[in-house]
Amino acid sequence: LGAHYTPRAYVERLVIPTIIEPLRADWAAVGAQVLDLRHEGRDAEALQAVKDFHHKLCTTRVLDPACGSGNFLYVSLELMKKLEGEVLEALEGLGEDQTRLLMEGETVGPRQFYGLELNKRAVPIADLVLWIGFLKWQLRTVGLGQIGEPVLHAYGTIKHQDAILAYDRE
Repeated sequence: LGAHYTPRAYVERLVIPTIIEPLRADWAAVGAQVLDLRHEGRDAEALQAVKDFHHKLCTTRVLDPACGSGNFLYVSLELMKKLEGEVLEALEGLGEDQTRLLMEGETVGPRQFYGLELNKRAVPIADLVLWIGFLKWQLRTVGLGQIGEPVLHAYGTIKHQDAILAYDRE
């Protein structure tokens, strides 16, 4: 099973080059495009380019095929939320209201993170770890009063199953 705790430094060795660096490269390209567009006086197109990247970030899916208690998914969520913070700052700098975006429900969140796990007890733990990470981020950034009801949603993105084999019985 390989069931053991993986330190954050090891998790980041995988998550950063496979998930975060490609997203950051795309974000850097958008940043260069925005500078060019603004220099040409095409502010509406610059704003749209950032909105398009934000949509891409908010719809990027992450899969951990042996998620255990969700450590890799949690770190991925946290790092993607940090990148989203930069994107929201850029939108605000272009005149977009962050609050309106958040009210539209377009944000990096647990629904994007998928996990498969053989250990039946680890599945709800991984799901809860993602939600705790997401709620911690919300508390730090928007405050308790902005957290909507229900607090948790059952997305069903963490599954109890084998990532390699499908079978009818054990």
